[in-house]
Amino acid sequence: MRIALIQPEVPQSEDEEFLGIYPPLGLVWLAGNVKGHDIQVLDLRCDLLDIGEWDIVGISCQTVSLKNCTELAQKIRDELPEAVVITGGHHPVPQELLDFSDYVVRGEGELTFAELLCHLKKSTKKIQSIPGVTSHKGTSPDRLPADITLLNPPNYDVISLKKYYPNQGTMVTSRGCPYHCVFCISPFGHTWRGRTPSQVVAEAEILLQKGASCLHIMDDLFTYDRERVVKICEGFHSLHALWDLPNGTRVDTVDQEMLNTMAESGCTRILYGVESGVEEILQKIRKQTTPQKIEETVELTKEAGIEVEGLFMVGNPGDTPQTVKKTVEFIKKLDIKGHFSLATPYPGTVFWKWVETYGKFLNIPYKDFERIPVFETPDFSAEERLSMLKWASEECR
Repeated sequence: MRIALIQPEVPQSEDEEFLGIYPPLGLVWLAGNVKGHDIQVLDLRCDLLDIGEWDIVGISCQTVSLKNCTELAQKIRDELPEAVVITGGHHPVPQELLDFSDYVVRGEGELTFAELLCHLKKSTKKIQSIPGVTSHKGTSPDRLPADITLLNPPNYDVISLKKYYPNQGTMVTSRGCPYHCVFCISPFGHTWRGRTPSQVVAEAEILLQKGASCLHIMDDLFTYDRERVVKICEGFHSLHALWDLPNGTRVDTVDQEMLNTMAESGCTRILYGVESGVEEILQKIRKQTTPQKIEETVELTKEAGIEVEGLFMVGNPGDTPQTVKKTVEFIKKLDIKGHFSLATPYPGTVFWKWVETYGKFLNIPYKDFERIPVFETPDFSAEERLSMLKWASEECR
């Protein structure tokens, strides 16, 4: 079958625009795990839509890109009325995806998508028995988290990495996070799973051979398995690779010895998911850490010779203009660069339920999530949230 896997345009925050776009790794992983088909990957963030003679169209959907996905699906339906449209990605409401698609692949897509294609090629009768599929006929049970050591590696040949400079060396080496922060949609679940060190190093070597100048590891929690990190560092050292963790990691999953090993292997920068410098806020968002631990880890990281930056939010449960000011004071004390975003509740999260109880949702379309406050509380208005976001960002650059 002729298959198109499409990454739609995605509304970007100011910080995301500054960092540049990353390769559509979800689609690259799908392409690596679907055999026997003619597969094309289109990234509409940097490519024009050129509709081919496709039998299957897979669309990667994020909450903020839902409107773009809807319009894209309609264009495809107009020209290819017989094509099957399959959606997946990180939007947590499958029924909203069914408004413009035939099937929704929930959660990790590699195995589910491959099984779905197999049934579509033969017969649609048993599709409801495939774990992780939602269709107009119903929803099957969730698929268990995949053993990602058994998956094929991403197929980087389906995209032109040079389009993503300086982010062409982007990779994901593990999935899942055992923590339960209130704002997280947990796209890969709470079971942490990592590729083997040899698999990670082999993938890194491919990216370096394709011209990557630096490896950007986008795991939610790269530093979870200490022994694995050390072995990966040994491999990176042999490749003479520079690498960093731009997607953040936890301050309580590193120690001085690990950080020294990471630095010696070529790690140049770590962004920590700090969120707030106020202990009360950290408790409310279930971060399971403290300002003291954050300070200790930042100091250890600097001592290892690794650049430190922090990821922070404005507007988490309990936040006020005063707590945001305290967080900015905390960042200045740490002497690091702080990246700020709007704390945004997504459907299905604990944060969403908190807003239903303690705040008021505003009529904000999905496309503006993370760019405009989607809720406010009696002690922190939407206008104040935007004002404090701008102020904090300027103070901590």
